[in-house]
Amino acid sequence: MKRIALITTWFPPKTGVATNRMTAFAKYLGEEYKVDVFALDQDLHHKHWRENVNVYYSKSYAILEKLKDKQSDSKLLHYFKTGTRIIFSKFIKFPLKKWQDLTLKKLLFKHKELAYDFIISSYSPVEAHLVVLDFLKVNSKIPWIADMRDEMSTNPMISNQDKILLQKIESLVNEKATAITTVSDPILNDFKKICKNVQYFEEIRNGFDHDLKFEENVIIPETNTIKLGYFGSFSGEQKPDLFFECLIELLNEIKDFDFEFHLFAAYNNFNIPTVIKDRIFMHEGLPYLEAVKKMNSMDANLLLYPKTGRVGIFSGKLFDYLSVRKPIIALIEKSDVASKLIIDLNAGYVAEFSEKEEIKSELINLYTDWKQGTVKAANPSDISQLHRKVQVKKMIGLIKNNEF
Repeated sequence: MKRIALITTWFPPKTGVATNRMTAFAKYLGEEYKVDVFALDQDLHHKHWRENVNVYYSKSYAILEKLKDKQSDSKLLHYFKTGTRIIFSKFIKFPLKKWQDLTLKKLLFKHKELAYDFIISSYSPVEAHLVVLDFLKVNSKIPWIADMRDEMSTNPMISNQDKILLQKIESLVNEKATAITTVSDPILNDFKKICKNVQYFEEIRNGFDHDLKFEENVIIPETNTIKLGYFGSFSGEQKPDLFFECLIELLNEIKDFDFEFHLFAAYNNFNIPTVIKDRIFMHEGLPYLEAVKKMNSMDANLLLYPKTGRVGIFSGKLFDYLSVRKPIIALIEKSDVASKLIIDLNAGYVAEFSEKEEIKSELINLYTDWKQGTVKAANPSDISQLHRKVQVKKMIGLIKNNEF
């Protein structure tokens, strides 16, 4: 079997959307290849993760690692951590430099023991790509797939200083990478313009990664209380303030309307209006499969993403929401890819994040359909194509078809 090195800071015991993408890479590539993952953790050094997959951990020694948010943090502590991270980031451009150096050392050692056939790294952070660029200085013939979970220099939300830094790294990727993969076509098209020397490009979306089966149950509810779910945290302008305003107005305007709103794994960084506090339920985060089952127990699930100027944004939770065949109430940019996917699959109710009347209208449509047992739900055959295994097969095809 050919051997792959996968360089990422996102791997269990870390959790999150980025970790889910990397574990899918390791798991499904491991069905065809031997995979060594070089990851970040403060305690673990090496573990046999599953058949054909070993993980080699290095520490970061970075102060930012100690400033990670916890769900139990008070609102004041959350804002303190966020502000401190922002300040540090202005002065420390490579906070994971120690991890980068330790990982490079381990990568070179394992390659000397038994050579890798190709290497994959995933941005962000940028240090994952920097490990590979240093590795290629002495192993220039090894094919490199640069995975981009986000834009680099084209991200409109970064500073000019960061933009210049990332442009320099993009130029190195352009010189050294064999292929670029990323999560959506708009982001991929940007990289095609920036990295014209790269031979191969492939869209590899995120997706869901379970084999649970959920049938569409057309049931007319016996209650007026619709149960809404939200899974994940809020950040920046991505807050449910306008959503709460709409729910309050619907309580006053529609005689029989009522709701429960269940939030799982949300940080304490948003405000709940007093008038609906008894309808809002905060829960701890759940293991992945338990979270997916809980999504299915909701009558509808909320997706929030404000307009930022970025394009090609698929929220990670979108694919899990789709997989459970419950309607999505999506307050997102209607011109971007997530909206198009939801509409194409007839999977939910879409409104612009900042348009109050649109949100109210779609909530009314959802509630009316729910009361009649006619809510929107994606077709199982369409959903199956969004499984992470199907997406990682694109990478396997990229490798095999181009004889890496």
